[in-house]
Amino acid sequence: MRFELSHKKIRIRVAGLVVEDNKILMIAHKKGSEIYWLLPGGGVEYQESLDEALKREFLEELGLTVEVGDIALIADSIEPNGKRHIINIVFWCYLMNKSIRLGDEKILYDFSFKPVSELTDVVMYPPLNEYIIQLLKNKNERIYKGSLWIP
Repeated sequence: MRFELSHKKIRIRVAGLVVEDNKILMIAHKKGSEIYWLLPGGGVEYQESLDEALKREFLEELGLTVEVGDIALIADSIEPNGKRHIINIVFWCYLMNKSIRLGDEKILYDFSFKPVSELTDVVMYPPLNEYIIQLLKNKNERIYKGSLWIP
């Protein structure tokens, strides 16, 4: 199957993996009657670094300031019909403040610290549940170098 690629773009989505007391910070989205959970984060804008985008998204979605650590995992989300291709880059993140509030975007529905033991039962997009559990069992070192562009 071939797709016309002239108008197709790959979206880069950054997300933060915050772990506290063996619980994962997650945010719920609601589309129509469907509710699903994600790691906090969102799309990277043109000329925005990955860590800047993630800090902005945490502030917009949850009113939180975070320190962005190393890359935890990278995963593609490619819609079979060819309409969307998203590269998900998940970073370890650490909360700098604890006063969480849900942002103003209409799609935002709820937030929660989900116990790792319950993560397999959570409807999550993209479905990173098992990879997050695996990652928490074996925290291999990941490195994010930031922008290496030299003007």
